[in-house]
Amino acid sequence: MKLAEMTWEEVHALDRNTVVVVPFGAMEQHGPHMPMNTDALIGQALASRLDAACGGDLLVLPTQWLGLSPHHMKFAGTITASPETFIAMAFEIISSIASAGFTNFFILNSHGGNASALDVVATKCKTAFPDRRFLTCTYWNVAAADLSEMRESKLGGMGHACELETSLVMAEQKDLVRTERIAHDGGWPASPYLAKDMLKGGAVSLAATFDEISTRGAVGDPTTSSAEKGVRFFEVILKHLVTLVGDLRSGGIVRLNHIAR
Repeated sequence: MKLAEMTWEEVHALDRNTVVVVPFGAMEQHGPHMPMNTDALIGQALASRLDAACGGDLLVLPTQWLGLSPHHMKFAGTITASPETFIAMAFEIISSIASAGFTNFFILNSHGGNASALDVVATKCKTAFPDRRFLTCTYWNVAAADLSEMRESKLGGMGHACELETSLVMAEQKDLVRTERIAHDGGWPASPYLAKDMLKGGAVSLAATFDEISTRGAVGDPTTSSAEKGVRFFEVILKHLVTLVGDLRSGGIVRLNHIAR
């Protein structure tokens, strides 16, 4: 169910335990071969497919295209919020629906730059609405093990406008990918303590701008991308998202395993 297409009476009539999906993307450069709305497009596609996979009874909010992208500002066309604005905006979006009595929120993130800020937002929401559930999910993290088995690129090949993102956009809207412009680009820091790509995180993080790690705005190996692979990527990601929705609905997401005494 798309909130934007409903009347207030239809929303009011919903069970307040309905899972509310809140997708967050970005409007930022994705190298020379991918569109600015890549993250928002992927987030919207995942939210729509997730609703369909769950029987059409999720309440899906409009995808928020304004993300936290200051590290991309050296590349023309990027639009970013400040951290303070993004956190305030995200909190007010979610709290607006929480104020209507809804209890289960699935915060679906499709942009790496949003991740830490959305953790803060979820904490603020839980403080304001202590009897509600706020689950935050960055889509590639939940499916990292499966995606690692499916990938063709070597370590470092999945980063930004990479094998994963390019394949997903090819599967969703192939005409937006400038296939003749696809090429290797960028690189991750050599330190063993830092992340190697999207699927292999690091023990520490380093604040860096994309012009420091990339020549043309991408990081990874999009030459291994295809629409067919994108379809398979969507399927495996959705498998995990559906499981999370089930855990959120049942309350199992917050049950604790008590240590036997």
